[in-house]
Amino acid sequence: MRDKVLGMDPDASQHKQGFDGVSISLERIVGAEADHLLVLSDQYMASLYPAESNHLVSSESLRTGDAIFLGGFISSTMSLCTETADQPTKTDELRSGSEIGECIGCVAARFYREAGYAEIKRLYVQEIYRGRGLSRTLMSAIEAEILAEGIDCARLEMGIHQLEADALYRSLGYSDIQPFGDYLVDPLSQFLEKAPLKAA
Repeated sequence: MRDKVLGMDPDASQHKQGFDGVSISLERIVGAEADHLLVLSDQYMASLYPAESNHLVSSESLRTGDAIFLGGFISSTMSLCTETADQPTKTDELRSGSEIGECIGCVAARFYREAGYAEIKRLYVQEIYRGRGLSRTLMSAIEAEILAEGIDCARLEMGIHQLEADALYRSLGYSDIQPFGDYLVDPLSQFLEKAPLKAA
């Protein structure tokens, strides 16, 4: 069964309108729903950086470890198009990814509780759906999940050649920090932090 995001009651689902009348639903990734996105992300990163500068993590580690893995699912089913993110649709039971639709974007957070922060990983939106605000929506959702875990600091590592991602993170309030955790100084990497996180 799929957990709902953002601390909603167990029978609530979050939806967002705006994709030409098609609903976007934010749900926990519980299986292979986002694997095709991670393959595309891996290929993109490999085209930009050498292997030693890529710090990629598997879908399984984000689903089974101390982490949260969220997906943005798109469906043309009219029953999924009736509510907004501020007015979640009521459902009788939790749905699987296949019932929701295709996963077109994802983001994750890994928790380092003793150190007091969460690391954001694997933000990716399928290319044909970019430019419509889904990355920002996913970031808002994952930050809310981090806060719900009692952590108010989010960190991330990213390459220096991803200019659009860099602009997104900085517009959301992330700023430069020194390497954290197990990361080492790398001329191809930069490290960002947002603290304190605040409820929307």
